Amino acid sequence: MSLLVGQYGKPIDEYGEVHDPTYAILLAFFCGIFQILMGMTRLGFVTNYISAVVISAFTSVSAINIGFGQIKNILGIRFQSETFVMDFYHLFKHIKETKWPDLVLGISSILFLALMRFGKNKSQARLDKIGKAGPTRVKAPWKALWILGTARNAVLVVIAAGIMFIVEMNGSIGHITLTGNVTSGLPPFRPPNLGAENILKHLNIGLVIIPLIGFLENIAIAKGFARQNGYKVESNQELIALGACNLANSFVSAYPTTGSFSRSAINSQSGVRTPAGGIVTGAIVLLALQFLTPAFNYIPKASLAAVILYSVIFMVDYEIVPQLWKVKKIDLLPLCAVFFPSLVLGIEYGTIIGIGVDILLLLYPIAKPGYHVEKNGFVILKLKRGIRFPAVDLIQTILDEKSLMTKNPTSVIVDFTHVSSIDFSVVEGIKDTCNSFKKRGLKVAFVNVLAKVRFVLDHGNIDNLFMYDSIEEAVQDLKEGNDGQQTDGYSKLDDNRKENSSKTGSLRKIKSASLKKDKEIEKEKLVADDIIDSSYTMDSSV
Repeated sequence: MSLLVGQYGKPIDEYGEVHDPTYAILLAFFCGIFQILMGMTRLGFVTNYISAVVISAFTSVSAINIGFGQIKNILGIRFQSETFVMDFYHLFKHIKETKWPDLVLGISSILFLALMRFGKNKSQARLDKIGKAGPTRVKAPWKALWILGTARNAVLVVIAAGIMFIVEMNGSIGHITLTGNVTSGLPPFRPPNLGAENILKHLNIGLVIIPLIGFLENIAIAKGFARQNGYKVESNQELIALGACNLANSFVSAYPTTGSFSRSAINSQSGVRTPAGGIVTGAIVLLALQFLTPAFNYIPKASLAAVILYSVIFMVDYEIVPQLWKVKKIDLLPLCAVFFPSLVLGIEYGTIIGIGVDILLLLYPIAKPGYHVEKNGFVILKLKRGIRFPAVDLIQTILDEKSLMTKNPTSVIVDFTHVSSIDFSVVEGIKDTCNSFKKRGLKVAFVNVLAKVRFVLDHGNIDNLFMYDSIEEAVQDLKEGNDGQQTDGYSKLDDNRKENSSKTGSLRKIKSASLKKDKEIEKEKLVADDIIDSSYTMDSSV
């Protein structure tokens, strides 16, 4: 997101590498409005088209990209790159510049995190074995170890910063790369500068791309962690929340934000379970900016890189590849479409490519519906799924090849058993097909047509339309009227309906008469009961 935002704005240096922050703040403002409107109009459903395969690929490639990008900080070398491929190239180009103190500290930090994670898992297993009813003196040390293991990232940063402070006191701080100076204090609360010049010119398509990519990254990260931790994500709620964040951020001089994969991974690995973690994190950040920024100078980059690297390494979903190979190999296509372009072009573009490939795979069965062709004097086409306008050309081609373009063309029966709905383009295609067969003195009969599909066909103004209740009825009628003239197949069907309707009406009349007679009998019984009751009352009086 930061790299994308950096591509839009007004350059303020001769190389065009530094942009006026005013436009980044404005971009956050417009992103917030755009995302809130999307959430309020419930357009979050678009995320339903992001499959679990795409999310898994996004999660894995993000982890690899972020983790590999931290190796340079562990080695203590510096270079700038935007993609995994460039990271790989520059890493080996500058490998000779490795600072051994940074490397030793980085590796030590990773080993410390691994040891603390092992201690947390060991203590958790021990606490589960002891149970809640166990003695406190037995549980206390294991609980303390569990707390330290859960907070291992913070513990590492505090220890590393403390060591660097002591090292500086001895005058040898220059051998290890530190985070550096962080400006203290909170930014002023003020609205973004809506009067800036040429906003549309400088922000351009970023006004649309940035909010969409931001939401896409956010929902992909959210769904990735939801999938791993067993909870659900509501996309419209995420849209409104993200939009509100961006809108509020624009009043405190922030650029567009989205979900952070590395920070989310750290939260997940640290045991954060509720949104209250965001409140705690936010409060600590505000307090730290106001009072603790001088201490940030002593945090070594190698230790921070170790925290990020060790957190994201567990997010690589390598197990999905053999699963897809066993279950459905074609799903490896969108996985690769996300993974490999992301390494070369960047995660944002790779994710878009993967979603595009996934949507094409989703639409392919609509354009190429399954079918089965039989010949029983006539060509019988049985469709295995519903049809939409992309499939019209395929159906026309099948009917032409199986009937019209043969030496002995015959009428055709199309089985609509599995067709639950059609659109206007399908109706127009059927009309053209019926006219083509009519010119050759042949018919196209449709059987097992559902009521709502029949309604659409009835109102499609198709002159040479024949519909039947079954294939057998269609075959029989086509044999009787195979001279090329329009038969009364359709009217026969109507007659059958009228006959059925008449029978139903008669049954209703019989039932109504029976009910009426039952009511009269019940009424006579009530009258008789009243007479008996009256007689009983008179006898009692006497």
